[in-house]
Amino acid sequence: MQRLHNKSLRGILDRNMWLLNLILVAIFLFPIEPDPTPRKPVDAVSDLWLDMSLGPPLVEWFNSVARPTDIARLENVTQLDLLDQITAGRKLIVFKSIADAERLLPEIADKLDIIGYNLEHNPINPADEQADPVASVQRMRALADEYHLTLAFGPDHDFALSDGVAIAPYVDIFVLQVQRVQTQPDTVCDFVLPLIPQLREANPDLEISIQVRTEGNVIAIADLVESLKDDLDGVSILTSPNTVPVAEALVKELRSRTAVKSTAHNSCMSNF
Repeated sequence: MQRLHNKSLRGILDRNMWLLNLILVAIFLFPIEPDPTPRKPVDAVSDLWLDMSLGPPLVEWFNSVARPTDIARLENVTQLDLLDQITAGRKLIVFKSIADAERLLPEIADKLDIIGYNLEHNPINPADEQADPVASVQRMRALADEYHLTLAFGPDHDFALSDGVAIAPYVDIFVLQVQRVQTQPDTVCDFVLPLIPQLREANPDLEISIQVRTEGNVIAIADLVESLKDDLDGVSILTSPNTVPVAEALVKELRSRTAVKSTAHNSCMSNF
């Protein structure tokens, strides 16, 4: 009788060990990944970093108002002489071809914090890079890693929609161009709001900005930014030599939109 009891007990233990081993194998093969920490939206528009395109008329002003997280953006490689004049914020130069980046980065990488890649359906962008956007961004990612730089990507509307989600894992900053429709909030919302969650799902660490330009009503532009602030990390601002006062006024307005003062109607959220 005792032998039968021992045999039964041994059978139970064997089954338990088999079950334990099965659980351990399952954990090894299919590990449970912790949920990523939810992104905390900024408290106010004033907390968003600013990414300003600069020309000579704005450099001195930018140096006087920029915060450490703000970005001084040079739109093309013909502006390299301005790099040494920028003394505040982070420095970014936009490349429209990988060949230019490969040629110039060995000489200027130590002066930069961010490299920008602007890919559009445009003759300025090489046809082969337009033909395979993901592979093109991967090449730029390799350059950014080689020189220990942040990579910002600013595609046109169509590339953002067709390839943005596939590209998001390879970039650090994603700029959504809305400047052409910035006076049409509904159009901006229809483009931006469905896309941003997809981009963040593809890359939870991604920082996202919308790009506006210094034309039109400053209050209306700031209202548009405020309506989207919970989904943004920054604001990219296109400037021109003829709109310097507008650029300065826009930055002043955005900086004034603190959590206490903000009262703008959230036009985007009213549509979703």
